[in-house]
Amino acid sequence: MTIQPEFNGSENLKFPEFYKKTHTKKNKEWIDPICAVKHSKMLSLREESSQSGVQLTSEEMSRQALGKRKRYILGFGDGPKPSSSSSTPSRVSQDHVGELQKLKAEMEEMKMEREMEREELRRQLEQERREREEEQKQIAHLTSLVTEFLKEKTQTHKSSIYHDGAMYSTGGTNTRWYVFSFILRRLFRDLDQVKRNIIVNLYLNFSLLFFTCGY
Repeated sequence: MTIQPEFNGSENLKFPEFYKKTHTKKNKEWIDPICAVKHSKMLSLREESSQSGVQLTSEEMSRQALGKRKRYILGFGDGPKPSSSSSTPSRVSQDHVGELQKLKAEMEEMKMEREMEREELRRQLEQERREREEEQKQIAHLTSLVTEFLKEKTQTHKSSIYHDGAMYSTGGTNTRWYVFSFILRRLFRDLDQVKRNIIVNLYLNFSLLFFTCGY
């Protein structure tokens, strides 16, 4: 707490006298024995400075006699305190908040990117599923055509088919093989590479069946 001196008409009260006036009771006794020791030290400092010709300021005398925690200045009570680092925690706190906000923004951006990647993956998986279903349908259709064609091999009568203006007999082995190959070629044109590989495997398997059984 700041204690203002009572000058009693004296505007030039020196620091040791100010200290004594503010630290003694009405009966002139010191409020604490240590105050008498500090006052004596002030008088010694003033005497030494007077002999050396170097005048001590009130603030300097306060620092040397009372320590750095007390800075009494004549006529103003407590003197200016040294600049503390109280502003440093505030600045550090602001920097910390800024870093947290930046980190939060980066995390939100990463979250959005991951969500977009997951959505793209879902679309790809859905597209692949549809393609597999389409492949299965085409393979089932092809298998049905081949199966139907193989049933016709049991017929003993001969019939004719027309293709590109020419007539072909379906009664012989070569003609049946031509019709079978013709169907596969028609299907082969509209398929991608994966489906074409499937058609090739079917072609080879049924070729082996034809020539093994002698159809």
